[in-house]
Amino acid sequence: MEVTNSIKDLSIIIPTFNEELSIKSTLSNICEFLNIKDINYEILVIDDNSFDNTKKNVYQLMSTYQTVTFFLNDNNKGFGNSILKGISESKGDYISIMMADGSDSVKDLLRYYNLIRDEPDLDCVFGSRWINNSAKNYPFFKKQLNRLGNKLISNLFSVDYDDFTNSFKLYKKQSIEQVSPILSNHFSITLELPLKMIVRELNFKVVSNSWENREHGVSKLQILDIIKTYSFIIIYCLIDKYFWKKRYVSSK
Repeated sequence: MEVTNSIKDLSIIIPTFNEELSIKSTLSNICEFLNIKDINYEILVIDDNSFDNTKKNVYQLMSTYQTVTFFLNDNNKGFGNSILKGISESKGDYISIMMADGSDSVKDLLRYYNLIRDEPDLDCVFGSRWINNSAKNYPFFKKQLNRLGNKLISNLFSVDYDDFTNSFKLYKKQSIEQVSPILSNHFSITLELPLKMIVRELNFKVVSNSWENREHGVSKLQILDIIKTYSFIIIYCLIDKYFWKKRYVSSK
């Protein structure tokens, strides 16, 4: 399929790894909704070397939805590397990360998009699943760990936000470029991106978003790996915050 090089308003990055059961419905729902809304968008499916029929299913949909493109993560394996691949291949002014399992709502995406276009000074829109307790079927133990971890991060960085680890956010592409390089290879990229935006004092707004636990497959998150990689990113961003503040004070 020929891929257009035209600039898009919105790039949606969907990382995949063995998502054959959900990827078709996820892509169809997003495309049908955004097509009706007449949004100038692209969807970049970045596959982390799946060994099921994910690629085959995406290619079947690409003949129907020409806004969808497929890329293989040809860097080192890992969720974060897939996201970085998507950012480098994206052509949009705005970038959002959505999960392949359909847990994120395209209606929320449209709210994010309209908000950041209506307020030009915004660099990013952060979703929170906890403002209205809109997370459905969230596993109990995972929820307790999530709430504890996000509370700790909020206190460490002195910011009133409670869902850093929620990957479903919207960024200006030029704002992501301002906080590069991004170090995370795995799921900790969902923490590094917003923290670096906050540390560098870019403008963000928090809005409520819905979330529903996956119907198919199992989560790829591994608790011990999450604790280790997230801890590294927290320390890294605290160091970055210190030197950013020091540089800012010395420049005045």
